[in-house]
Amino acid sequence: MKNKNIPFKIGHVLIQVNHLETAMRQYRQMGFQVVPGGLPGKAHNALIYLKDGSFLELYCTNHGKFMNGLLKIMVKMIGLSNQSYSRRLTLYLPGQDGLSDYALDSVPLTLYQENMDKIRENGLEISKPRPKSRMEYHGIRLKWTLSWPESTFLPFLMSEYQPPAIIEEQNLSHGNGALGIHEIQIATSHWDKTYQEYSLFLGIEPEISYKQAGRNCLFSIKNTSIHLIEKQKNGIEHMALSCEQQAEHTNTYASLPPFISLCR
Repeated sequence: MKNKNIPFKIGHVLIQVNHLETAMRQYRQMGFQVVPGGLPGKAHNALIYLKDGSFLELYCTNHGKFMNGLLKIMVKMIGLSNQSYSRRLTLYLPGQDGLSDYALDSVPLTLYQENMDKIRENGLEISKPRPKSRMEYHGIRLKWTLSWPESTFLPFLMSEYQPPAIIEEQNLSHGNGALGIHEIQIATSHWDKTYQEYSLFLGIEPEISYKQAGRNCLFSIKNTSIHLIEKQKNGIEHMALSCEQQAEHTNTYASLPPFISLCR
């Protein structure tokens, strides 16, 4: 491995929901501050900003039987010319609610291109940056680029927003005490391949623990850990959020979904 300890942190985690407005209301009942990801009434996503600089993104691609079928056809058509992009888009097709994907940010964000070069030098394929934009709820158009590896087990990479997103202080304070992402757990039934890919991607070769249920290890990056677990399934299994020791009125909020927990 040529490049070790490539500087990354978790930028955001995507959570698929069946109905956006309903999910926004439910997550507010759980004690989160939730803001629209776009102009009011036009947004297809919502954001939960955390004090560690990361955020959770609620998104909905469920637009009814006809549109859902059309989306699947479009993703397959994209695969005729760009299979890796099609595989990544498949993660976002309407399906079961829960954790679907996550992004890493370079530390600092200005190392975005340099870190992609390091990943390639370590032997992994990663796409060219793809430009993206959205109108955020203040009416400001944000622009950025993203890149993704061939493997959908791995996260994608985000550049910095231009201009920087506006985040009000009150939207960083959550009644349930959530502060940041403590750990994200990734289940894989292809241990050897996934461990190697994560090692090359992050420039880290952590010690593997052997247990009766299977192998596991922790990839430690800034402020958090990526916990790789050997199981008979694949995908993001769980996310633990760091939390204030004495969050006010935590018992007054609705229970979190089973794929999220607060770690005090």
